[in-house]
Amino acid sequence: MQLSSGDLLKDLQKWQKMYILSINALSYSQNTIELYNRTINFFIEYMREFQEEILINNIEHMHFINFLSFLDKKAKLDKTIKNKLNLSKSTKQTYLKGIRNFFIYISDNNDEGHTYERFFRKLKIADSSRAEEKIRYLSEDKVQKLLIYLERLLKKKTYNSYRDSLLIKLLLHSALRISEALNVTLADITSDQDDNEILVIKVLGKGGKIQFARIVKTHIQAELDYFSNTLGIDLDENIFVTKSGKKLLRENAYVIVSNHYKRAGFFQTGLHILRHTLAMRLTENDTDILVIKETLRHSSYNSTTVYAKASSKRVSGGLKSLL
Repeated sequence: MQLSSGDLLKDLQKWQKMYILSINALSYSQNTIELYNRTINFFIEYMREFQEEILINNIEHMHFINFLSFLDKKAKLDKTIKNKLNLSKSTKQTYLKGIRNFFIYISDNNDEGHTYERFFRKLKIADSSRAEEKIRYLSEDKVQKLLIYLERLLKKKTYNSYRDSLLIKLLLHSALRISEALNVTLADITSDQDDNEILVIKVLGKGGKIQFARIVKTHIQAELDYFSNTLGIDLDENIFVTKSGKKLLRENAYVIVSNHYKRAGFFQTGLHILRHTLAMRLTENDTDILVIKETLRHSSYNSTTVYAKASSKRVSGGLKSLL
């Protein structure tokens, strides 16, 4: 396909359309497709500044570096981000991966043989060698504050109170990803045949694979009784909806859950932090790494071992155990 038509923004949008169609055909997860599409939209927004100066084949190393600065500034202007800090390293790495994959696709498919790969070889986000600094999770004190708060929340006996409590507990107690949790229905939750104290949750995991998460029944029994018995909603009916009946989006969930953190008595933001929290609680409890891997539904141990790095608390505990 022709690389340039002479209009920078139109060319970027043309390639974006082709790229999104391509990764959709390759069965990328919907979550990944949305992330990459959003990243490209941000890049196009950033490149508007240069639309009268350059063509798509003139995009260079500096444009990709300055794009990361643009994202920092955009985050600071976001009214939902209260601390106004720069984007985290992991977030920048995610955006960089998305834009790199997009331009590698362009490199592989333009008729002129123009390539952008050389610009990304030395473009890396400085990373920390300490795993503890890369993982954001709630301390045990904050976990207990949150759980006590959720007990008070349920006393309101409203749809939203049960909906929000169930969402938070699915993320915190079963390590569901937000994209998975928002699609859970009553039909997806069944009793474990080998243990009646455990519930099995069927989810569409990464790569569109059917997976099964587990949760202790008592953690969400009150919420399930409300939706099943009090409301009597259909098994396949969406639980996580707005007042108008529309499906709750991840952006809405982010704001809702972050507001609940504040009401629980601590400042925190984010949804994936609850998944990390379960992993770290299991780690601090000296849970076997195989159990943690299966709980998180990781495909390899490499993703799980980051939680198994010895913290000072675990080292101290190990030394004391020898006394």
